[in-house]
Amino acid sequence: MRRKIISTVLGTVLTVCSLFGMAVTASAASAWGGTHDGMSLDYHDSNKFDMATWSNGGMFNCTFSPNNIKFQGGQMAITIDRNWQGYTAGEYRTKNYYGYGLFQVNMKPIKNPGVVSSFFTYTGPSDGTKWDEIDIEFLGKDTTKVQFNYYTSGQGNHEYLYNLGFDASQSFHTYGFDWRQGSITWYVDGKAVYTATRDIPTTPGKIMMNAWNGTGVDDWLQAYNGRTGITAYYDWASYDANTGSSNSGNNSGNNNNGNNNNSGNNSGNQQPAQSSNNSGAMFDSSKAYKIINFGSSMAMDVQGNRRDNGTNVLQYYYKGNANQKWYFVKDGNCYIIKNASTGKVLTVQDSATWDGANVYQWDYYGDASQKWEIYPAANNTYKIINHKSGKLLNIAYGSTSANANIEQYKDASSNFEKWWIDIAN
Repeated sequence: MRRKIISTVLGTVLTVCSLFGMAVTASAASAWGGTHDGMSLDYHDSNKFDMATWSNGGMFNCTFSPNNIKFQGGQMAITIDRNWQGYTAGEYRTKNYYGYGLFQVNMKPIKNPGVVSSFFTYTGPSDGTKWDEIDIEFLGKDTTKVQFNYYTSGQGNHEYLYNLGFDASQSFHTYGFDWRQGSITWYVDGKAVYTATRDIPTTPGKIMMNAWNGTGVDDWLQAYNGRTGITAYYDWASYDANTGSSNSGNNSGNNNNGNNNNSGNNSGNQQPAQSSNNSGAMFDSSKAYKIINFGSSMAMDVQGNRRDNGTNVLQYYYKGNANQKWYFVKDGNCYIIKNASTGKVLTVQDSATWDGANVYQWDYYGDASQKWEIYPAANNTYKIINHKSGKLLNIAYGSTSANANIEQYKDASSNFEKWWIDIAN
């Protein structure tokens, strides 16, 4: 955000000026020590989350109230509304603090001038720390864009506006940032879209989600039109720690150059997909997923939405169509990957075991060539491995073109053998 007014734990409102004027001597809370934390947002988990009950003042033309946060249909809804005292909104925040790692959310923001829907980390004087923050913010005046920002020791002005190429308010998408010592990389639907490397925050923060209407910032948000009963939706959130040492609060010289530990990441089922005994992933068989190739950013698609056995499976721009959605049906240590439109399953043609063998759809008949092992890989992706051949699902010739064929191939450490898997809405 351009600036933020932070309330103390006693509810006393502090202005930005007083934040910088006070002497902060308390030590920062230690970062949460786990590797993966999945947040299903199916219900209010009072052991893990708090609901804000105050007004931030300043540019926030509302009071945060728990009444504006609802859980229904496996999602959290934060609504901007009004009562006899004025406008009300909601903020949901973790009790824990999280250090360097991959932060993700699957959400749908509000489309309306004068409002913000957000996912961010924050810590500041009310926590006994300096003000460090990393933001993903949707400005309701134009939800075809998303704003990234961060604050280090209270210094912001790092805004970057990214053109999404779609209207975020119309469907759920996954947004995130990979925070490391010396850099922050923001992601949209598993694709890295922007990296910052200057004056990066170092202090562990709480994960927060809020929606609010502004005042006095019309040049940023446009004028709020007074519309109420408008809602931002959050399906899930997650955190995956970087390997290596974690930042612990006051230490700005942490040595944390490890890669992400993506043993469980971003599929928003009853909780985000997670590792099982460090070998494989878990998905909710009652929910449909989209499967996006990491190398091409295109979706696995049944050609022409045809129902015939042997219809080819290829990659295409994700449109949210049923032939681009898949169910993961657990079968022992494997999954049967079933198309949501046709009911047929992902199959290696002729039960082949060689490199380059075609993949198509077919009625399920129990062969190992119709079963797939799924393992977490780098950059928040998965490898999808045929149970019979041991080959990986791959885009033929590393193509980034629409309608390029999907095949199986040996593990070549290629980005075209990695897949991002997320709930399809």
